[in-house]
Amino acid sequence: MDKKKLVISFSGGRTSAYMTWWLLNEWEDRHNWEIIIVFANTGLEAEGTLFFIDECAAEWNIEIIWVEANIIDENGVPYSEKGWSVGHKVVTYETASRKGEPFEQMISMLGIPSENTPFCSYQLKRKAIESYVKSINFDDFYIAIGIRHDETSRITFGSRKVIYPLATLNPVTKRQVSEWWGKQSFDLGIHPDEGNCVNCWKKDFPRLARNVLRIPQSFEWWETMEKKYGYFNPREIDINPPFNFYRGNRSTLDIREMAKMTQAQLKQLTMFDQIDGCAESCEVDWN
Repeated sequence: MDKKKLVISFSGGRTSAYMTWWLLNEWEDRHNWEIIIVFANTGLEAEGTLFFIDECAAEWNIEIIWVEANIIDENGVPYSEKGWSVGHKVVTYETASRKGEPFEQMISMLGIPSENTPFCSYQLKRKAIESYVKSINFDDFYIAIGIRHDETSRITFGSRKVIYPLATLNPVTKRQVSEWWGKQSFDLGIHPDEGNCVNCWKKDFPRLARNVLRIPQSFEWWETMEKKYGYFNPREIDINPPFNFYRGNRSTLDIREMAKMTQAQLKQLTMFDQIDGCAESCEVDWN
């Protein structure tokens, strides 16, 4: 009997890493599956996230494939006229982009993503992984996503073959995952506000404001993109420029100003925000 195929989408967070370990070591059905593990790098992950992924591979003696999205081929030609087609390149911990290169390449074709146009995870993660999987003829696969039992509201159901092991097969909460990591010989060594990408527009304003105070230089890339592509509208969306990353079309400069507010003022500002959140990781919707 042929084994079924499973792609573990490794985001780089604690939950995703624990899911990977559990599937490879504790899942009773694991021997009936051909499993590969893929991490899609956007170029804006915290350095500690990249180190953690490499450490997981080394400590657990597993192979984690690192890929990056390519919208433009090696000759500088886009894969499609409008920029939606995505290829990939395989990288390593040593060669992975760390200056937002894949992200900017996407922006140069599609413009700045935001809550109104949330295409970045789909393009930079899902499509990059799909391109890699197709290149190795890993057909008719299931995808494993690291969403826990205490965050099932993030699960979407569709026709895609998606499994959520930590919500169904081995239901766990964030606390249980943290307790498990507390017993390990290594852990994810980043500040809780960093996650990946470090200053993602999905993060709430208090978290972003804290990042301004703690790591102000981390906003330089985001500010540069807004200056460079703020009036670039290739999709001809019906919103007046300039286009900015953050909720309510707020700019990086606005986030810097928020860092001057008191916590009470920030909470008042964000009282009615519906935050999807990406404190630890950014899971892709595969349905």
